[in-house]
Amino acid sequence: TFSSGSRYEGMHRNSKKHGHGIYWFANGQIYDGEWIDDKGNGQAIYMWPDKTQHRGMFKDNLKHGYGILAFPDGRVWKGFWENDKYKGEIQ
Repeated sequence: TFSSGSRYEGMHRNSKKHGHGIYWFANGQIYDGEWIDDKGNGQAIYMWPDKTQHRGMFKDNLKHGYGILAFPDGRVWKGFWENDKYKGEIQ
């Protein structure tokens, strides 16, 4: 647990998040996935307090690569992200 109210459980390397781990942000968001040198990198699930959920690839803490973003109202975006921006569905 950090002074900010955030919490991390998982693997470490050189005092940094590295490998699989879960990070609970003080604002209610959750990142459950792979870490490299303290940044979200690789396959993960990111959840927001409103139940929005992204399952997919991350690079340097940003959605990057294939993913599925599901909203509480039932909408679903499937496709590719680049630097956290949705680029569209698979062609």
